[in-house]
Amino acid sequence: MAVITIDYDARNKMARAIVRLMEESGLFSILKDDEPNETTKQAIRDAKAGKTYKAKNFDDLVRYLNS
Repeated sequence: MAVITIDYDARNKMARAIVRLMEESGLFSILKDDEPNETTKQAIRDAKAGKTYKAKNFDDLVRYLNS
């Protein structure tokens, strides 16, 4: 799957219509800045539950990521 980021003038009627058409077609997964995706929501839940890793330094972080 390819990911495309679209930056447009929300005041432009034609641009809004095109984005609305893309949304309504159901052919695209739309992620908006004001709506966090499921990965972000899970990260927030994990952080609130204390399921995070606090690295002591950069080397510690790299070791954790490589494990």
